[in-house]
Amino acid sequence: MVGSMINLDPGEIFDSFYDKVYSFTLLRVGNIHDAEDIASDVFVKIVAKLGTYDPEKAALSTWIFTIALNEIRTYFRRRKVVISIDDIHELIGQFDPEQRLLHREEYMKLYSAIRKLDDRQKNIVLLKYFGGVPNTQIAEMLGLSESNVGFILHRARKFLKNSLVSSDELEFAAHKR
Repeated sequence: MVGSMINLDPGEIFDSFYDKVYSFTLLRVGNIHDAEDIASDVFVKIVAKLGTYDPEKAALSTWIFTIALNEIRTYFRRRKVVISIDDIHELIGQFDPEQRLLHREEYMKLYSAIRKLDDRQKNIVLLKYFGGVPNTQIAEMLGLSESNVGFILHRARKFLKNSLVSSDELEFAAHKR
Protein backbone atom coordinates (compact mmCIF):
# COMPACT_ATOMS: atom_id res chain seq x y z
CA MET A 1 0.00 0.00 0.00
CA VAL A 2 1.57 3.29 -1.05
CA GLY A 3 1.52 6.56 0.92
CA SER A 4 -1.11 8.22 -1.22
CA MET A 5 -3.54 5.46 -0.32
CA ILE A 6 -3.10 5.76 3.45
CA ASN A 7 -3.79 9.52 3.72
CA LEU A 8 -0.68 10.81 5.48
CA ASP A 9 -1.17 14.39 6.64
CA PRO A 10 1.92 16.54 5.87
CA GLY A 11 1.05 18.89 8.75
CA GLU A 12 0.97 16.03 11.25
CA ILE A 13 4.23 14.66 9.88
CA PHE A 14 5.83 18.09 10.22
CA ASP A 15 4.53 18.52 13.79
CA SER A 16 5.72 15.05 14.79
CA PHE A 17 9.17 15.07 13.19
CA TYR A 18 10.44 18.61 12.61
CA ASP A 19 12.13 19.07 16.00
CA LYS A 20 13.88 15.70 15.77
CA VAL A 21 15.03 16.27 12.18
CA TYR A 22 16.20 19.79 13.01
CA SER A 23 18.13 18.67 16.12
CA PHE A 24 19.75 15.82 14.22
CA THR A 25 20.67 18.15 11.36
CA LEU A 26 22.01 20.88 13.66
CA LEU A 27 24.29 18.44 15.43
CA ARG A 28 25.61 17.15 12.12
CA VAL A 29 26.21 20.52 10.43
CA GLY A 30 26.83 22.70 13.50
CA ASN A 31 25.20 25.84 12.11
CA ILE A 32 21.70 27.04 12.99
CA HIS A 33 20.96 28.70 9.66
CA ASP A 34 22.16 25.77 7.55
CA ALA A 35 20.30 23.31 9.81
CA GLU A 36 17.08 25.30 9.33
CA ASP A 37 17.59 25.31 5.56
CA ILE A 38 18.34 21.60 5.43
CA ALA A 39 15.40 20.69 7.69
CA SER A 40 13.13 22.79 5.48
CA ASP A 41 14.48 21.05 2.38
CA VAL A 42 13.82 17.70 4.02
CA PHE A 43 10.17 18.55 4.59
CA VAL A 44 9.76 19.97 1.09
CA LYS A 45 11.02 16.63 -0.23
CA ILE A 46 8.77 14.72 2.16
CA VAL A 47 5.71 16.55 0.85
CA ALA A 48 6.83 16.12 -2.77
CA LYS A 49 7.52 12.39 -2.34
CA LEU A 50 4.75 11.51 0.13
CA GLY A 51 2.89 9.58 -2.54
CA THR A 52 5.89 7.27 -2.96
CA TYR A 53 6.16 6.33 0.71
CA ASP A 54 5.45 2.62 1.24
CA PRO A 55 4.87 1.63 4.88
CA GLU A 56 5.53 -2.01 3.98
CA LYS A 57 9.12 -1.14 3.04
CA ALA A 58 10.04 1.08 5.99
CA ALA A 59 8.66 2.89 9.00
CA LEU A 60 7.78 6.53 8.40
CA SER A 61 10.61 7.71 10.68
CA THR A 62 13.12 5.59 8.74
CA TRP A 63 11.92 7.11 5.47
CA ILE A 64 12.11 10.65 6.90
CA PHE A 65 15.58 10.27 8.43
CA THR A 66 16.87 8.65 5.24
CA ILE A 67 15.80 11.79 3.38
CA ALA A 68 17.48 13.88 6.11
CA LEU A 69 20.73 11.89 5.87
CA ASN A 70 20.74 12.33 2.10
CA GLU A 71 20.22 16.09 2.44
CA ILE A 72 23.05 16.31 4.98
CA ARG A 73 25.36 14.32 2.69
CA THR A 74 24.49 16.70 -0.16
CA TYR A 75 25.22 19.66 2.09
CA PHE A 76 28.70 18.35 2.95
CA ARG A 77 29.46 17.53 -0.69
CA ARG A 78 28.53 21.05 -1.80
CA ARG A 79 30.46 23.12 0.69
CA LYS A 80 33.29 23.26 3.11
CA VAL A 81 31.68 23.43 6.53
CA VAL A 82 32.80 25.71 9.33
CA ILE A 83 31.20 24.79 12.63
CA SER A 84 30.43 27.67 14.94
CA ILE A 85 30.33 26.67 18.59
CA ASP A 86 28.03 29.63 19.28
CA ASP A 87 25.35 28.13 17.03
CA ILE A 88 25.01 25.13 19.29
CA HIS A 89 23.33 27.24 21.99
CA GLU A 90 20.10 26.95 20.01
CA LEU A 91 19.91 23.35 21.17
CA ILE A 92 19.78 24.30 24.81
CA GLY A 93 17.34 27.15 24.25
CA GLN A 94 14.61 25.41 26.23
CA PHE A 95 16.48 26.21 29.46
CA ASP A 96 16.17 29.53 31.24
CA PRO A 97 19.33 31.71 31.28
CA GLU A 98 20.46 30.42 34.67
CA GLN A 99 20.11 26.80 33.59
CA ARG A 100 21.82 27.63 30.31
CA LEU A 101 24.91 28.82 32.17
CA LEU A 102 24.94 25.71 34.34
CA HIS A 103 24.56 23.32 31.41
CA ARG A 104 26.72 25.11 28.84
CA GLU A 105 30.02 23.66 29.97
CA GLU A 106 28.71 20.09 30.17
CA TYR A 107 27.00 20.42 26.81
CA MET A 108 30.15 21.79 25.16
CA LYS A 109 32.13 18.83 26.49
CA LEU A 110 29.57 16.42 25.06
CA TYR A 111 29.45 18.26 21.73
CA SER A 112 33.24 18.23 21.54
CA ALA A 113 33.33 14.50 22.27
CA ILE A 114 30.61 13.76 19.67
CA ARG A 115 32.63 15.67 17.05
CA LYS A 116 35.52 13.23 17.62
CA LEU A 117 33.41 10.22 16.60
CA ASP A 118 33.70 8.96 13.03
CA ASP A 119 30.79 9.76 10.69
CA ARG A 120 29.10 6.39 11.10
CA GLN A 121 29.26 6.55 14.89
CA LYS A 122 28.06 10.18 14.84
CA ASN A 123 25.09 9.31 12.64
CA ILE A 124 24.11 6.38 14.83
CA VAL A 125 24.43 8.31 18.11
CA LEU A 126 22.54 11.32 16.79
CA LEU A 127 19.79 9.27 15.15
CA LYS A 128 19.34 7.24 18.33
CA TYR A 129 19.48 9.94 20.99
CA PHE A 130 18.44 13.10 19.16
CA GLY A 131 16.20 11.58 16.51
CA GLY A 132 14.65 8.91 18.70
CA VAL A 133 15.10 6.34 15.93
CA PRO A 134 15.17 2.68 17.08
CA ASN A 135 18.19 0.48 16.27
CA THR A 136 16.21 -1.60 13.77
CA GLN A 137 15.40 1.48 11.72
CA ILE A 138 18.94 2.87 12.01
CA ALA A 139 20.25 -0.46 10.72
CA GLU A 140 17.86 -0.30 7.79
CA MET A 141 18.79 3.29 6.97
CA LEU A 142 22.54 2.71 7.09
CA GLY A 143 22.60 -0.75 5.55
CA LEU A 144 23.90 -2.44 8.68
CA SER A 145 22.69 -5.31 10.82
CA GLU A 146 20.85 -4.42 14.00
CA SER A 147 23.55 -6.13 16.08
CA ASN A 148 26.23 -4.08 14.29
CA VAL A 149 24.33 -0.87 15.11
CA GLY A 150 24.17 -1.98 18.75
CA PHE A 151 27.89 -2.74 18.77
CA ILE A 152 28.82 0.60 17.15
CA LEU A 153 26.49 2.41 19.56
CA HIS A 154 28.07 0.61 22.53
CA ARG A 155 31.59 1.56 21.39
CA ALA A 156 30.55 5.15 20.72
CA ARG A 157 28.95 5.48 24.17
CA LYS A 158 32.06 4.01 25.76
CA PHE A 159 34.24 6.49 23.86
CA LEU A 160 31.98 9.39 24.86
CA LYS A 161 31.97 8.31 28.51
CA ASN A 162 35.76 7.97 28.56
CA SER A 163 36.17 11.34 26.82
CA LEU A 164 33.89 13.05 29.31
CA VAL A 165 35.51 11.38 32.34
CA SER A 166 39.05 12.22 31.18
CA SER A 167 37.93 15.79 30.45
CA ASP A 168 36.59 16.11 34.01
CA GLU A 169 39.78 14.60 35.44
CA LEU A 170 41.93 17.08 33.49
CA GLU A 171 39.76 19.96 34.68
CA PHE A 172 39.94 18.73 38.29
CA ALA A 173 43.76 18.46 38.08
CA ALA A 174 44.02 21.98 36.65
CA HIS A 175 41.86 23.42 39.45
CA LYS A 176 43.88 21.53 42.07
CA ARG A 177 47.09 23.36 41.15
